[in-house]
Amino acid sequence: MNDQLVSHTVFVWFLTLFTGIVAFTWFVYDAIKLLRLRKEDGRDPVVHDKRFGYGIGVVIGAVGVLGVLKYHLA
Repeated sequence: MNDQLVSHTVFVWFLTLFTGIVAFTWFVYDAIKLLRLRKEDGRDPVVHDKRFGYGIGVVIGAVGVLGVLKYHLA
């Protein structure tokens, strides 16, 4: 009897899709927020903090998407 609920392939693809969708959504959301902040005054500390935070979010999303792609293309 097999103790696994799903096969290894199904598990890998589930995690790939889940991670890829979350990372891509994170990337797009923060990129849109970052683009909207272009018009704001960069000398304002609150705006500066938002830009930094959204920039880090874009990097995290890009790393997630690129990691998923690298895993499946390598």
